[in-house]
Amino acid sequence: MKYDSDNQRIHRIGSVIKKEIAQIVQNDINDPRIKDVVVTEVEMSKDLKHAKIFFIIFKHKNKNPEEINQITKAINSSKLFFKKKLSKNSNLRSVPNLRFVFDDTESKACELEELINKSIN
Repeated sequence: MKYDSDNQRIHRIGSVIKKEIAQIVQNDINDPRIKDVVVTEVEMSKDLKHAKIFFIIFKHKNKNPEEINQITKAINSSKLFFKKKLSKNSNLRSVPNLRFVFDDTESKACELEELINKSIN
């Protein structure tokens, strides 16, 4: 029973962080590289001390890997700002350490679809 309640808590806190990070990007970020970031998922550690935040870049189809890397570096260099804003805006007891990771699931899915289509034809 405790296992279910722990998982629910982890999921709930991840959802709060996802929502708050989206609000911060939309309302408080001035860096144009970060303005097009959209949070897709938040993975919390079991002890709730670490959050891995997956993001995509709106209009990222035109971005090459070097640009994506620069945006990832920019957003990770701003993680202290995000942490302070999270602390101020949310009612979390403690704000976890944040790590932003580019979510390339969509591009991998497109590549896989291409391979499947080639093998069918």
